Amino acid sequence: MTFSAFSQGKQPNKKEEATLSILPVIYYTPETRWVFGLGAVSTFNLAGESTTYESQLTAGVAYSLRNQFLSYLSGRVFTPENRHLLYGEIGWYDYVYFYFGQGMNVTDATEEVYSAKFPRLRINYARNLGRNWYLGAGLRFDDMDIFEVQEDGALAVGSLVGSDGGRNSGLGPLVLFDSRDDQLYPEKGSYFEGAIHGYGKALGGQFAYTRIFADFRKILPLGKNQVLAGQAFSELTIGEVPFFALPMLGGNRLLRGLFEGKYREKNLLALQAEYRYRFLTRWGLVAFGGLGNVFSEENPLQIQLSKVAYGAGGRFQLNQTKKLNLRLDIAHSPGEPIQFYLTFGEAF
Repeated sequence: MTFSAFSQGKQPNKKEEATLSILPVIYYTPETRWVFGLGAVSTFNLAGESTTYESQLTAGVAYSLRNQFLSYLSGRVFTPENRHLLYGEIGWYDYVYFYFGQGMNVTDATEEVYSAKFPRLRINYARNLGRNWYLGAGLRFDDMDIFEVQEDGALAVGSLVGSDGGRNSGLGPLVLFDSRDDQLYPEKGSYFEGAIHGYGKALGGQFAYTRIFADFRKILPLGKNQVLAGQAFSELTIGEVPFFALPMLGGNRLLRGLFEGKYREKNLLALQAEYRYRFLTRWGLVAFGGLGNVFSEENPLQIQLSKVAYGAGGRFQLNQTKKLNLRLDIAHSPGEPIQFYLTFGEAF
C-alpha cells in the first residue's frame, strides 16, 4: 500500500480487479509443529481504482500435529479514497500452550503444558488524517477457557493471575502511519502503529490493567532487488495482567529462534533487522538478527540477560503479481535449540 501516492494526489490509471484464491494450508513452527488446513485469500478494491489502496481478507481452518485447531478471518479494508481503514481478526482457537514462568531466568525444567479454548476478537478502526497518518481506536477481546493443566504446576496450584482463564477485554485509541510502497513485501517507506488499551470490568473483562504498545518499522532500499528492514517493538503493561496476556518474545515474527512464550513478563522491548535480496523474479534470500528482553518490578531489567537471535532463510513468491512469499527460516539463539519456520508472508 502506498499511502504517500494518495497524499500526493495520484490519479486513477487502472481498474483494480478482485481476486479470490483457495489453497491448501501447510506450515511449520516450533509451537505448532506441522499444520494442515484450507485457506482463502481475497483482494479487492472498494473504489475500483488505484488511488484507493487494495483491501485483503484471509480466512482459514487448520489442525496441527500438537492437536491444535484454529479458525480465523483477518484482513484490512480501505473505503474509497482511503478515508477509513478497518483491520483486525476474528477467530476461534483450541490450542496447546506452554508456560515456563516469568522473566528472563526461566529454564526448560520449568516448562508446563496447558490446553485452552477461546474466541478472539481484534477490531481496529482508523480515519485518514492525510499525509499517511490515521487516527482511530481498537478493541481486543479473548474469553480464555483453560480446561487442562499439569498436576502440581503453577496453573494447577492457582498462583497465577488468570490461571483459571477468564474474559479479557480492552479498548483504546490508536495512531497509525504508513508510507510503505507495498504491504506484503515493501521495498521502501516507514510504518508506525501505537495504541493504549484499557482493560477492565466496564468492558466485560475480569482483569484490570493498561497496555501500551508501539511498533516502528523502516524499509531502506540498498540497491537493485536489495532492502534492509528494521523494527523496534515495545509492549508495556500496568496492573493485573493475566499470565496468558503477558508480552512474550519468540515465535515466527518477533525474534525467530526463541520458542514463543518461553520468555514473558509485564514489559517487553525488542529490536530486529533483516537483509532481503531477490536474486530471481520470484526467488529471494534473507539474513536476520534481533535482540530482546522482558522485565517487571519483580524481575527488573537486566541487559546482560537479553536474548540474541539470528538466522537466514529463503523466499518464493507464490503469485506472479501479488508479493506474498512462502517463507522458510532457520534461526538460533545461544543456549536454545535451532528452530525452523515454514510459513507465509514476511516476519515484519
